[in-house]
Amino acid sequence: MGNTMEVFLRNLEKTQRLSNLVELRVDYISDMTVSNLDSIRAKTTVPAIVTCRPSSESGHFAGSEEDRISILQSAIGMFEYVDIELATMQHHEFNRNEKTKFIISYHNFVGTPSYWDIQKIIYNINTCNPDIIKLATMVNHDYEVTKLYRLLTNKPKDEERIVVGMGAVGRMTRILGPLLGSYLTYASTPWCESAEGQIQIADLKKVYNTLT
Repeated sequence: MGNTMEVFLRNLEKTQRLSNLVELRVDYISDMTVSNLDSIRAKTTVPAIVTCRPSSESGHFAGSEEDRISILQSAIGMFEYVDIELATMQHHEFNRNEKTKFIISYHNFVGTPSYWDIQKIIYNINTCNPDIIKLATMVNHDYEVTKLYRLLTNKPKDEERIVVGMGAVGRMTRILGPLLGSYLTYASTPWCESAEGQIQIADLKKVYNTLT
């Protein structure tokens, strides 16, 4: 993250020293344009997920929707992953490239729907031909965590899913998710935190090193 290209690239350099995968939240960059992607690509040395969230998805992109779609389309074929919201996929078509995997995501920043409502969401995501499904919901009660674990333990063997519980109550899902089959987990750094409940990468590494 970073509100200018200078800050963004400085944070990217530091983050790559700590992690073997980075999420590029380009929506945080003020005046972000397609041309900025070349500079970001040149400085990115590890696999990366390009994410450009609209305000309706708690993102910070200040440009037009047309510009946001152009940024996402341009990132396809340039980076290893793009994360595109289900609502965006339902209203726009993207040209695909075998170099880039599509993470099609659903976020609920208020609560965690019922297990069967989430299954309907997964069905809708699958109609968009995802490479990876991402489900991130706010966890307000302890019992909701088991719903998220169930989404991993009951998933089809050949389907890749990222399942994240947001908020303080959902923090444990960020640790246990990969152990139950989540494709990846998200961590914060001292200079970047993009979602409530993220665990510092140094602390997360200590947990995994202890477990192994």
